[in-house]
Amino acid sequence: MSNGPGPGPLRFGAEADSLVEAAQKFKAILNTKDAEEFEKSTKELVDKELNSLQVQQQATKNLMNMKRLQRFLDGMADLQTVLKTLDFQAVDSVMACIWGPMRFFFKATSLHERAFDSLLDVYHRLGLSILPFDDYTPVFRESQDDIKCLVHTYEDVLKFHSAAYRLFSLRSQLWTKLHRATWKDLEPTFDHLCSTLKLHAKYIDDHGSFLRRMDSGFDDPGRTDTNRSRKTEFQFYEAGYQDLQRGFKRDERDRKITQKDKIKDWIATELDLKKLHERFREDRSVCPENGKWLWRQHDEVSNWMREDIPEESTIWVHGTRGLGKTILSSHVVDRLGELAKEGRDVPSEAQVCYFYCHEGSESDNYLGILRGILKQLVSLAEVPDDNVFPEQNIRNNNLAILPLCEDKITTSGGSTLTNPDVAQSLIEVFFENNLRQYVIIDGLDECKANTEITQAINFFTKAVNVCDELNQGQLRVMFMSQSSKEVRRCMERSMDKNGLSLKSVEVELNAKENMEDIRRYVRRMLAQRNEEVNPFNLTEREFQEIEDKISTTSEGLFLYAHLAMEYLLEQQTKKDLLDRVKPGVLPTGLKDMYAKLLGALEIRLRKKGTWDRARQLFGWLICAHRPLKLHEIQAILCFNPEEEVVDFDLYKLRVGVTDLLGSLVQVLPGDNIRLIHSTAKEYLADTEHIDAKTVQCELATLCLRYLSLRCFVADDYTESERRNHILHGYFSFQDYAMSQWYKHVISVVENCHPVFDSNNAQVPNTTTSFHKALEKFISSHNNDLKPLPEPDTPSDLPREHIDTFQDLSFYPLLLRLWNHICIHQNGSAEDRNKVGIARLEEALKSHRAHIEKDFKPDRKTQNDDTIEDYYGPNLFKCSRTLCKFFHHGFSNKKDRESHQNRHDRPYPCLIKDCGFAPFGFSSNKDRQRHVRNYHPEETEGPSQFQQMSRRVESAKFKCSICEKSFTRNINLKGHERSHFGERPYACSHCGKAFARLNDCRRHERIHTRNRQ
Repeated sequence: MSNGPGPGPLRFGAEADSLVEAAQKFKAILNTKDAEEFEKSTKELVDKELNSLQVQQQATKNLMNMKRLQRFLDGMADLQTVLKTLDFQAVDSVMACIWGPMRFFFKATSLHERAFDSLLDVYHRLGLSILPFDDYTPVFRESQDDIKCLVHTYEDVLKFHSAAYRLFSLRSQLWTKLHRATWKDLEPTFDHLCSTLKLHAKYIDDHGSFLRRMDSGFDDPGRTDTNRSRKTEFQFYEAGYQDLQRGFKRDERDRKITQKDKIKDWIATELDLKKLHERFREDRSVCPENGKWLWRQHDEVSNWMREDIPEESTIWVHGTRGLGKTILSSHVVDRLGELAKEGRDVPSEAQVCYFYCHEGSESDNYLGILRGILKQLVSLAEVPDDNVFPEQNIRNNNLAILPLCEDKITTSGGSTLTNPDVAQSLIEVFFENNLRQYVIIDGLDECKANTEITQAINFFTKAVNVCDELNQGQLRVMFMSQSSKEVRRCMERSMDKNGLSLKSVEVELNAKENMEDIRRYVRRMLAQRNEEVNPFNLTEREFQEIEDKISTTSEGLFLYAHLAMEYLLEQQTKKDLLDRVKPGVLPTGLKDMYAKLLGALEIRLRKKGTWDRARQLFGWLICAHRPLKLHEIQAILCFNPEEEVVDFDLYKLRVGVTDLLGSLVQVLPGDNIRLIHSTAKEYLADTEHIDAKTVQCELATLCLRYLSLRCFVADDYTESERRNHILHGYFSFQDYAMSQWYKHVISVVENCHPVFDSNNAQVPNTTTSFHKALEKFISSHNNDLKPLPEPDTPSDLPREHIDTFQDLSFYPLLLRLWNHICIHQNGSAEDRNKVGIARLEEALKSHRAHIEKDFKPDRKTQNDDTIEDYYGPNLFKCSRTLCKFFHHGFSNKKDRESHQNRHDRPYPCLIKDCGFAPFGFSSNKDRQRHVRNYHPEETEGPSQFQQMSRRVESAKFKCSICEKSFTRNINLKGHERSHFGERPYACSHCGKAFARLNDCRRHERIHTRNRQ
């Protein structure tokens, strides 16, 4: 669309430049086709097409009251007439930005009644605020200032056209999804434009009245004070207009920031993926060049990252456990970001999202993955600092999708995102809206169920197929995981379901590819410790010998190399170091290395007298039935069962957990404590230092003793005692103990009988402690426990495990508790979401109510400790024990109540032990779909993995020589060249020729990679 001739010389000065500039800014957001079409647009064409639309509506008896357009059309026609009268020479080009968009909008919305009606409504509102400018031609001839009002009017109309064009220029299937929410979100903009148009109209009308008074002889046009008054009035008008503009921009920016924060709070992800990624980046900083072999040696990965049209938009990269795949994933994320920033091979507008699955995390499931990806997409929406009408196209701006997200908050109900279907629908819109989107999902194998893995693969693979039909390579997904049988089976089924071959998308990593990286890492770690260069004074030969030893022993597992360096760098002398790497001394395999590290930690901590505490903590981390938060670990340490007190002041750890447990643990964002790797739990539990079965008994004993404290059982418990106990942290452990106590008892019954074997050296203490805990608990809650069935009465009580304890003194007590637990677990979903003991249920409710009512997280407790130190940042908890928000909680009561209401759904999952549906379902149809996805064995229909029918694109392009068929003509052309030996695409570096352009590009990457 051309910019037209320059401004006219007569009545226009700077105002002409402003008109042309406004038109040029609008044209900058148009695509080429629309720009050309708009250039040819006139009022006559608008009238013609509107008449045609009205005839169609009349024929279908669907008239839309198009008279609403009249005021706007008349006002714009008058504007055009005035501009011509004032000899503005670019009038046709400038007015094309009015008539062209109107034709475009009416054509786009003609088949969508709601959109067409809402468009007419806005034009009607704008038209009511526009004067019949032709009646004020003398005003514009008289005053340059009034022409400025015309310019502002034109600019304001183009602001509406810009906002509408960004929506309606999207594909029809996309803008129809966005329209309702976007139009509602634009209401403040429409209101603002109506206000400013009224301001312009008022000034012009007031000035017109002033001129009429002069023409009648009431005012002398030559009077100086009159001219000064007119100038002052214009300054007031201009200042008022600018104030309105600034105020609207400020309010709109604040509104968008609030909207964005509201959506992120609603998504409610547990993991802070950004901080997690930063930690992985920090881990890579020792050897930033490591990991580049992934795309240098695997063309499939390089092709997926860089090619405009990749061979496959979905790839599965897999390797053995401990290879360092998570670090490689983080490297891919950053490399894509670098390429996008450089604008080299990857478009500058490309977006990169990622997710790291963590075993034991509450985000290791399909909904957790969706939440993580969605939150990043929302976070990538940039709120403009100083321009609410940014010139970039909506397709490069995630901000355009936020209104739809906010709308989903209202329509889906609840204060948090709990419906995967809602998350899917939003993510799909983001994907369709972005020109290039990368998604990297690491650690699929750490999801807690195969159904979670399958759903994740199915959704993202299907999304890739949808986007490939629009623009191949628009969405690219990388799955990174172990190549376990379970993951492979899920991947095969999902690929087949989506019409892909697993062989074409998988990339198998060889541990040997890590060898050079491991050698480099070992040298860097040895060469610099605590900013001291070559602290062990090693010779080059010694460096190489240690590198050789560790790289060979590691067998390419980077995890082993990392643990080995943690172990070796603990040595205090060069001799100690060299002795540890001698043949037969350095541990072989991860299991031996974990044992060695734990042994070294024991030696160090025994000198400090803290080993027993550290061993306790390791045991709790390994055996806890859900991941423990830091304040919960502190609570266990501060509980003295014998004295029946909780004392944070005396027993709270005043050092970091990593200071005590070393490199084997890590503190994740949100004070979540995790072992260093998923393998650690398995191997540490198998060492001589940790007896997992004994720890299970200890945790069961702790829970039972804790729940027998006076604050949970006493009838004469006072409010002053409760307040004092809150301030002393007595209830820090209640969330865990209330929801997990019975699980630890079940673990004892089903797995821990050997702990009480008379040959076990620890049996006297363990047996006595557990016996006392059972006595205390049952005597405290006897009235709430279910009675045992009569000896001769038939019973469904499982006896297989419990009867193995018959020879132990506490058997009658354990049998009583076992009976109560089994009855409770066989109850309804509503019952299983309760603590199971009425007295405890009431105590929990009372304690929480007082904490919510009287305390804030930053409230001081003892000295400098705060309520948050004892109870975490979220004090408003869900009442259902199977819900993660039972312990995770909310920061305010409103969100908790909104969440709680979602639990009141009439269709719970029929599988009583299902942990994937804590909310139940609002319809039987939703429940049936859940059962098909998560419990296919319970359905009467065919397997969920049965081959489903799908649309297969016909291979309509047939080779005239061998009759082989292709789905794309470009592939046929490349194939036919191979028959004749034609190789028209030559490498720009070495001259080697290829039949296909993509083959040539892929080859050229080799030269590029070798230079990097």
